[in-house]
Amino acid sequence: MPITSTYADRGDFPLLKKELAIDKLNDIVDSIKLQKKEVDIKLQLLMKAKTEQEKTRLQAEINEIGNAILEQESSFEMILTAGLELNKADTAEKQDFDWQKDLLEIVQPIISELLQLTENKRKLDGLHKKISFYKSQIGDINEVLKHISKINKQDFEKEALAEFERIDKKWRDQLDENNHLLEVAQLQLDEMVKSQSAKEISIGEHIKQFATGRGATLLMALAAFVAVYFSMLLLLKLLKWIGNRNEEARRTYYQRIITLCYHFLMGALAIAAAFYVLSVRNDQVLIGITVLLLLSIVLLLKNSISGYITELRILLNTGSVREGECIIYNGIPMQVESLNYYTKLINPMLTGLELRLTPAELANYVSRPYLTDEPWFPCRVGDYVMLSDGAYGMVKCITLENILLSLSNGTMPRTYIITDFLAANPKNFSHGFTVTSDFGIDYKYQMQCTTVIPELMCAGIRQGLLKETYGNALKDLAVFCKSQYFVARL
Repeated sequence: MPITSTYADRGDFPLLKKELAIDKLNDIVDSIKLQKKEVDIKLQLLMKAKTEQEKTRLQAEINEIGNAILEQESSFEMILTAGLELNKADTAEKQDFDWQKDLLEIVQPIISELLQLTENKRKLDGLHKKISFYKSQIGDINEVLKHISKINKQDFEKEALAEFERIDKKWRDQLDENNHLLEVAQLQLDEMVKSQSAKEISIGEHIKQFATGRGATLLMALAAFVAVYFSMLLLLKLLKWIGNRNEEARRTYYQRIITLCYHFLMGALAIAAAFYVLSVRNDQVLIGITVLLLLSIVLLLKNSISGYITELRILLNTGSVREGECIIYNGIPMQVESLNYYTKLINPMLTGLELRLTPAELANYVSRPYLTDEPWFPCRVGDYVMLSDGAYGMVKCITLENILLSLSNGTMPRTYIITDFLAANPKNFSHGFTVTSDFGIDYKYQMQCTTVIPELMCAGIRQGLLKETYGNALKDLAVFCKSQYFVARL
């Protein structure tokens, strides 16, 4: 510790570490030489071995020493290069089409990118595991040597003493080797940490690199997709406006097929534009991710093909719902104004009552033609109605779910669900109504009961109604005789 402090005070601590690294590299080379000599000795013994058991043991020892030599050579290079290495060139030849292999080639850039991002971390973890392993080995060897040192070798015979010394030397060599490997691994770790510390950049630099690299590529690909798609969409709208200015005209079957194919072409060209940008930018990772995303979407949608066929038939106006016909939605007749990806439904009698449904939702309905004089709803906003339960009021609001009734002065509002309202058989007094009253006429006026008296009653009733607050709503009034009764129709 004092030596280290002295060098640090003089500013020569990096120089000391460099000298230690050189010494350690020399030790690695010396160790490799010794291990190669040991391999040569083992090979000679292997050639002289007579039993299979001895040959197997010697071959295992040779393989173990060979692996140790390879590890030492790799350690030598890693110390010099601070853990960096070149990727191996791909020399695989093209073979016949194999979709699994091709899919792996698509995924390979993504995996390679992830491996590259975690390469240094994995190397550091590997070195930490090596250091822990060698420390554990050193602890175990020290325990063995401690136990061996307690053995009294005075009573050993010559051959037993030679075997004892061989085993003792073997464990001490193992201790030296593990100490050496521990120092090598620790030196590798120090060099990698120092190299990575020198290469560390700030979060701002990471963001800047992403913004000028892959982020810019992604943004340009999305911009190309959006530009192509919406440009073709605007062109389609312009062509529709030029070729179909008459709002009442219905699209023909072939026009619908052409429109549908055009929408598919829009999506295909937009995707192709995005892939073109990725290809020009040569970003294989984003290309692979995009391909995997498209494949995932196709796999997710393949189980819904029958549903899409039904929706396509509806869009082509050949399904269960036809354009211009009528469906019953929540008890209310609704006209299919136009079939599209969002179909517009209206009720001609109820202004402002509109609804948009997708083809998937429309597949649950069946439309029918409607008559020109067919009523679309029993009433509209502002009408006075009476229900079968005796409730009477003015219709204030009509929606697809509810209807609101109130008195003429706006008080006592009552809300009905549409189905309950229609089940109550509403009578619409705003379309006209009849009042029947029984009364008697003196016999001397019976000759005038079908001529003069109805006219006098009509004039009197009209005069009385006009005096009321609702008199301005009077449209027509008629009084006529039916059998023995007078009937006033309002």
